[in-house]
Amino acid sequence: MGVKMINQLHKYISEEKPDEGDLRKFVKEMAYNNSPTERTITVRYSQIKRHIRETHPEYSDEFLKQLNPPKELTKKIIEENKERKLKKKQINFNDELIEKIYSFKDSENPYERSIYLQFISGRRINEIFDNEFKISNANPTQVSMKLSKKNGDEKSKFHKFNLIKDTSTNKEFRDSLKKLRTSVNGMSVKDFTNRINRKIRDKVRKDLSSHDLRAMYGVYRYNTDNPEEQNLVGYINNVLNHGDQSIDSSVSYSNFNYQ
Repeated sequence: MGVKMINQLHKYISEEKPDEGDLRKFVKEMAYNNSPTERTITVRYSQIKRHIRETHPEYSDEFLKQLNPPKELTKKIIEENKERKLKKKQINFNDELIEKIYSFKDSENPYERSIYLQFISGRRINEIFDNEFKISNANPTQVSMKLSKKNGDEKSKFHKFNLIKDTSTNKEFRDSLKKLRTSVNGMSVKDFTNRINRKIRDKVRKDLSSHDLRAMYGVYRYNTDNPEEQNLVGYINNVLNHGDQSIDSSVSYSNFNYQ
């Protein structure tokens, strides 16, 4: 859902101060506006709920739990998602591709630099773009960052993760990330993401996207830095900070294979 619709929602709540019944009707009208696809409807509901939860605390968690698209629509999308995951093809990557990404470490091109930083950290592209972070003085591979898909108290917390070993120290990561952010200051995250994806298709591999770098990070570390021999889904869940409630998210990354 675009900024315009979120602003419209915010204005309505701030000025009209609707009760739960009126807000529920307004949300439904927004979600179904302009004949969207069924998937878009569910995405809009999710984004609307996130905005209300983060910006309008006068509405209870109980109300937000009930603010959903029709159950049959949600069930249909869930089943479609399961089917899509089952049909996913395995994506192979090897040391040659990784070395290509490593060659961007000191690039003056901000998009190449971003490809490198995203791969060695496993962070989402919008987190690389502007999320707050700090580094550990005790552990030179450890970084902590506020992550995009956390809710409630978790959203304001710094979550720890490790860089791929033998790449950059956290201080080098910090300095490189600051330089990257300065060079793209004023750009929207949408434009930034589009340019990263074009660069990946041109310089890395045509069938990959920026989000695939996150999956590759998890699978590569599973194969090269897994002393406890944890299973793949559990390992990905841990290093990508998915949390206990996001096993499905971890499973969706498991179709990558490091050769």
